[in-house]
Amino acid sequence: MTATPPRNDRLWHPSRGVLFSPSPAPLASATQGASQSSRTLAEVSAGVCHQYRNMTTAQSIGVQVQDEAWSAVVTQQTTPPSLSSQKPVEHADADECLSVQPTAETESEVVATVEEAETKTNDGPPPHSSEYKMVNDLFHAAKKSPAGSPESFWSYKLYRGTAEDGSPKTVKVHYCRSKQTMERVCKEFFMHEKVLGFDLEWMPEASKRHTLKQNVSLIQLASPSRIGLFHIAQFVNGKEMIAPSFKTLMEDPSITKLGVSIKGDTTRLRNWLNIESQGLMELSHLYKLVKYSKLGQYHMINKKLVPLAKQVEEYLHLPLYKGQDVRSSNWSKILTWDQVQYSASDAYAGVHLYATLEHYRKQLDPCPPRPHHAELNIAIRLADGVKVADPKATPGGGDVVPTNKSTPISSTEDLAEAMKLVSVEDQEVKTSLVQKKKPAPRALTPKSLGRPKDSRAEVAEDRVASYRKSHPQSRSTPAQLRSYFLWHCYDLSPATVAQLLRDPPLKTITVVGYILSVIQFEKLPVDRDRLREVADHIPQDTLWKRWPVVASMVGIPND
Repeated sequence: MTATPPRNDRLWHPSRGVLFSPSPAPLASATQGASQSSRTLAEVSAGVCHQYRNMTTAQSIGVQVQDEAWSAVVTQQTTPPSLSSQKPVEHADADECLSVQPTAETESEVVATVEEAETKTNDGPPPHSSEYKMVNDLFHAAKKSPAGSPESFWSYKLYRGTAEDGSPKTVKVHYCRSKQTMERVCKEFFMHEKVLGFDLEWMPEASKRHTLKQNVSLIQLASPSRIGLFHIAQFVNGKEMIAPSFKTLMEDPSITKLGVSIKGDTTRLRNWLNIESQGLMELSHLYKLVKYSKLGQYHMINKKLVPLAKQVEEYLHLPLYKGQDVRSSNWSKILTWDQVQYSASDAYAGVHLYATLEHYRKQLDPCPPRPHHAELNIAIRLADGVKVADPKATPGGGDVVPTNKSTPISSTEDLAEAMKLVSVEDQEVKTSLVQKKKPAPRALTPKSLGRPKDSRAEVAEDRVASYRKSHPQSRSTPAQLRSYFLWHCYDLSPATVAQLLRDPPLKTITVVGYILSVIQFEKLPVDRDRLREVADHIPQDTLWKRWPVVASMVGIPND
């Protein structure tokens, strides 16, 4: 770490010794400039005006509802002409390629060491890494807004592109409530994009026992210029519930889809809509690769998920609104304005987060290659020349592998050769990537390093992180919440949950205790018939002593 320079500059003079020059003048001009620029900020209107569909595109700034019945357009005031002079910045792709030295540091300790530096860099807008850029005036206005106010959060409304005539262009949001309009919007605006933000919303209580519309209520796609909100819960029931063009682009490996916990979301598409998604980029992998490569903390690079809100605040420099009241709201009805902003911003954040992370990845020296698509289940590659420590010595060490420039791994054709070097994480991939040896007694930790990770467990981990962030006073541990979400959302038995969570499996009675503890302390939905089956594992007197709320819910008499 570089030492902080003294207040006065010290100079040596051969005849007069050490001289102390006056301290530099404060940067008053920068402050004045910032305050002056804030006066030119374009006010954002919060009103929603209902208009018929013959409204011209030039008049439509904001949300366009793509249905014959009605059309809602969210209007904003015109951006100042001075903003139109910004030109998009283009960045070429790079396939250049890191090394792991294990230490006793934890991830929280590493984060703490750079907290001060991050605070300084977050004072300005993120780098312009896309054709649509964050407007400086809008960014600084958001920074100055009261914390927690609607104006203080990151949003797609902060971005502008440049039209051919030099005028600013806003990001268009298409809200589609029928399969026909979904097909038209996908074919016209998204089929030819190479990178798309992707997200899903579903009903909070949805599980395998519920309907398709409850499990896949809203699908979001985003390009730099447009956002598509496809409200499946509002579609007319039919044999085919999804637009053919959407299925085509999701199954096209040449179109990269971006998201956090994206394998979990696309598992829902596979289970409910028969879509075999390819070209999936897990932003958590790229985030950890870029962040910890820069710090030289290669042992912190792994495949554990990082909440989208954390990534956005760190690299896009504004907080992302993740209010539990909106996230857990009713996604089956026509969307409210809050739901539109929340869902549109989630998908659009992926686009700019990816562009920003790529910008910083290409600046690394040595430069690591971009992580593989998540569905390939290939370990995160480090830059050429970085030595990987023994994976057994580092938690998550099996998630990374060094890169050899003479044998790059950059396409699905190379997958067979890559299998010799890396480990898979998904149950569907049967090939073992590491020669298995009979372990000596107690040689391995309970979490098997080479064990594939079930996508349901990944989704559960993401839900745990989101729940704990929105409920900081929660009394349940992550392990307890993880067990509950697997049991409730996927209709799994406690024995099956025990096998998913650890190898060798946890004891079933341990998982039973986890589930009952969550229901005892948290106000989360529960199927009482299934809860009764879980409670049957526990003697009635013990149930009343340790979990009285559960005993009352399942009707156990209190003798």
